[in-house]
Amino acid sequence: MCKSIDREQVPPFFKYWGKLSQFRTCLDTPGRLYHLLVYHSLDVAAVCFEMLNDRNPLAQDLSELLQIPTGMVRHLLTFVVSLHDLGKFASSFQALSPQQFPNLIKPHSRKEYDGAQFRHDRLGAYFWWEISNTNPLALVEYENLSERDRGSVDDTLRILMDCSLGHHGQPIDHSQIKRVKRSYIEPHNLVAATAFTKEMVKLFSPSLPVTKCLSRGWRTLLEQISWHLAGLAVLSDWIGSDSIDFSYLCEPISLEKYWVIARGNAIRALQKKELITQFSVKPFSTIKGCFKFDPTPLQAWAESVPVDNTPQLFILEDVTGAGKTEAALAITQRLMAAGAADGFYFGLPTMATSNAMFGRVAEHYLQMYESGAGFPSIVLAHGAREMSEKFRDVLKVSAPDEEDYEYANSTAVAGCNQWLADSRKKALLAPVGVGTIDQALIAILPRRHQSLRVFGLYRKVLIFDEVHAADEYMFHLLESLLQLHLHQGGSVIEMNHDN
Repeated sequence: MCKSIDREQVPPFFKYWGKLSQFRTCLDTPGRLYHLLVYHSLDVAAVCFEMLNDRNPLAQDLSELLQIPTGMVRHLLTFVVSLHDLGKFASSFQALSPQQFPNLIKPHSRKEYDGAQFRHDRLGAYFWWEISNTNPLALVEYENLSERDRGSVDDTLRILMDCSLGHHGQPIDHSQIKRVKRSYIEPHNLVAATAFTKEMVKLFSPSLPVTKCLSRGWRTLLEQISWHLAGLAVLSDWIGSDSIDFSYLCEPISLEKYWVIARGNAIRALQKKELITQFSVKPFSTIKGCFKFDPTPLQAWAESVPVDNTPQLFILEDVTGAGKTEAALAITQRLMAAGAADGFYFGLPTMATSNAMFGRVAEHYLQMYESGAGFPSIVLAHGAREMSEKFRDVLKVSAPDEEDYEYANSTAVAGCNQWLADSRKKALLAPVGVGTIDQALIAILPRRHQSLRVFGLYRKVLIFDEVHAADEYMFHLLESLLQLHLHQGGSVIEMNHDN
């Protein structure tokens, strides 16, 4: 059983659950019946922290873009992500437990939890509003700032917090936020949430670049990358919520001690899901060396056109049979070898053409990588991909057991990590992807979890085939996607038929 908690000594935030056990935990281990909210928060924070390691281009790009050190980026964003579930401190949420645990609070909110209008992400916005108004965090020396400058700093924090609190895939609604206090929380909820926030400040030592916060231009830049930061929060939450990788714990231990445990679990989970694995790309040789035939004029151009690690756009237009696919793959390999990208997505107009292209790419892409660190996953992304025999074969290679998420890299065979394959929303996270063009276009449409797709396109070469067949509406969407991808530092290859 869980150890009894001395309510006089244990901090109040240890009296709130964050995750409840369902099917994965046996009933004969009551110590794992629930996961304390503070531990789940640290699980998710640990995923974010490890994804922003010094070797990850994401941390380096954010540092360069925001003109602040990588360490500041890492600790500030990890702190913000650690507060993603702040709203779960609300009694209305805590009352969702089907049973009352003796060591936790006994919630008595006036209203039942409202998952439609006042979900815990919106409740978290209320907690942050209260906490930031009373300024207990010592993130900034507010007394040295004018009222206007303090407002600028608060705006910066709100942008960051909205990215974290919106981890369920849509922006936070701040209207009527004060209604939360009257209906869904009790005073001791705010006490616990504030105490936990203070502990996160101590643990991560986040700091704000105050001078930059006062610049409207810098805050605009932060807003421009906010969807990308929101995608990082969504992904961190999805991974940190997996009870296979993060075992439930309800016994109170120091947050510092649990942080060490959470970091170890996060590293293993990210490696298993191929999200921090660095795959080595082979230097491109020649078309003949890769494909065993003499190059066409277009392919000869593709193997010699200058490339570097900056965003680039290539338009391949030629007659049918000119070898545009091989030319695109050659340019893609050269771009990855030059450090411009870590993967690619091949988008086509229909599911049938996507299936055909998937077979061609699956047979070739292993030649693009060195075998030392294993081979990356390849995913087919469209609504009927389960009907593709080739994709089913790829899944069998990588996951002979449905419960096994490990990806065996021992042989040079195309395979797909099960975790990446179990949702189209995750498909763009795979290092190599083939699918319909709409799976990429959704990244610029106001859809739930749009931010995760934006995150998945980061550092990928986008290859779009048969662009000439698009209508005016699709051309408009494509233009917006190219603008987004350019701002992310990505490269694009468009393929057209020459009529």
